[in-house]
Amino acid sequence: MSAITIPPAVRTRLRDARIPAHAWMVAVHLLVDTDDKGWRTCHALADDTLMTTHQIRQSARALAKAGLIERHRRYANINGRKTTTTSYRLKGGVR
Repeated sequence: MSAITIPPAVRTRLRDARIPAHAWMVAVHLLVDTDDKGWRTCHALADDTLMTTHQIRQSARALAKAGLIERHRRYANINGRKTTTTSYRLKGGVR
């Protein structure tokens, strides 16, 4: 596994926010592995981090409370059922 370099500005924002360790992991995944606009879905984060979607939502709540991420909800039709999907990205366009 290769090392990940977190930009100093992002590292400072994360440290100052005093968030739990699982939220750090979600933030690092949002920093490294997103689409071309910086978004990552809740289910994709859960698959990559081996966390449940509930744990991802808790982490996202902690990050949002600290003002570090944006949340985007949209409706989707999955197997004929209307549901919502949630995507997250770091604020400030930092990637």
